[in-house]
Amino acid sequence: MWSVLHRRQFAIIAGLMQTVFIVLFAKYVKYIDPLDDSRRVYSGTDYPLFQDVHLMIFVGFGFLMAFLKRYGFSAVSVNLLLSAFVIQFAMLLRGFMTVAFQETGLFSIGIPEMISAESSCAAVLITMGVLLGRLTPVQFLLLAFFETGINVLVEHYVFNYLHVNDSGRSLSVHTFGAYFGLAAACVGHKKNVMEMDEHGGIHHSDLFSMIGTLLLWVFFPSFNAAIQEPEDARHRAIMNTYLAMASGTVTTFMISSCVDTLGRFNMIHIQSSTLAGGVAIGSSANAVLHPYHAVIVGVIAALLSVIGHAWISPRLERTFHLFDTCGVHNLHGMPGILAGLLSIGFAYFYEPESYGKTLYHIYPYWIGGELHGDRENVSQAQYQALGLLTILVTAVIGGLLTGCILKIKVWNQVDDPDFPHGEMNYYAQSDVNFLSKYKHAQEQERLREREQMQEIY
Repeated sequence: MWSVLHRRQFAIIAGLMQTVFIVLFAKYVKYIDPLDDSRRVYSGTDYPLFQDVHLMIFVGFGFLMAFLKRYGFSAVSVNLLLSAFVIQFAMLLRGFMTVAFQETGLFSIGIPEMISAESSCAAVLITMGVLLGRLTPVQFLLLAFFETGINVLVEHYVFNYLHVNDSGRSLSVHTFGAYFGLAAACVGHKKNVMEMDEHGGIHHSDLFSMIGTLLLWVFFPSFNAAIQEPEDARHRAIMNTYLAMASGTVTTFMISSCVDTLGRFNMIHIQSSTLAGGVAIGSSANAVLHPYHAVIVGVIAALLSVIGHAWISPRLERTFHLFDTCGVHNLHGMPGILAGLLSIGFAYFYEPESYGKTLYHIYPYWIGGELHGDRENVSQAQYQALGLLTILVTAVIGGLLTGCILKIKVWNQVDDPDFPHGEMNYYAQSDVNFLSKYKHAQEQERLREREQMQEIY
């Protein structure tokens, strides 16, 4: 009986959660009225941006993690599973925290809510990149459940109470997702999946990963600009992201060649660090006023990311046994922290008069705004710092707690990577020899146990 429940564990948990979602959507959710002037709904411009973000989430992130030949199916398909799950869950959680729900018991959803849900997906998928190959589908689903809940709550606090400017979600998505995953990995103490995968990927696996990189590269400006208001802030976000990524890409190739003894390019750097500029500019994408500032941000982010891959990650593995499968710390973690530090600097040094009326969209609690705030350069910079600290602390604590929950033996666990058949196979017909390999592995295990018993007696 227990073995049957163990095999059907994923279907049972997923079915229960989806049933709860159906009930909640039926009782509390309605569609937004596009003709309602009290809500900003521009389908002609918002939906194309949503489609860009949608491609990033479902295709870009999936193929970015497809460089491991043994975990290619997991990278793409679990990416799809978690995204579909988080979209529904995040919409519900955000809706329950709206003023409309508190007043009427109902909340409405539209394209802006779809875009916000996609950002929650990105945080979970970033965490997935740290733990790829070390969790079962059930564990990934539970990870998405706990992380989304924590992420939406801390995002609500940072945006609506601290009034932090994080326009491209570099803090609430990239930084949170990276350090949540790294904290969870600390609890797991699993072997490096790159070693489990027989020294990494193969030629076409790296090509698949480059497809993901290129999709993310092309659509990153849309990710940072999708929720911007008004139009000049959105325009700045697009242009700043574009320039930061261009300069970051050139810098990545340059530094990658420098750190190699033969002056070659490292594909890990090309697949990952070329995107670091988009992460680093994210928090201030709507606030950077001068193009050369965006170019400098891209250069610094790429330099930091490549150095992370070349020197920091190996030392984290050797010293702290902290294994990061997809190099998330170098692509999302450190550039995310850089984004938070830059948001502090731009809030402090830029003159508020330079923004005109846009100022109160970027910093809604500034002196003279509709919210009757009392902030100026110094105080806003302090709140930006507090927002960064809040994100980091909650991500680490949340990741540690979630990692402990996922280690409970009641959940399906990934098999010992040293076991002959490798990871458990979750995909029918993906390996026609899987059952024979599994039976052979079981037989070998029984023989070892028999030999040990003979030695004892």
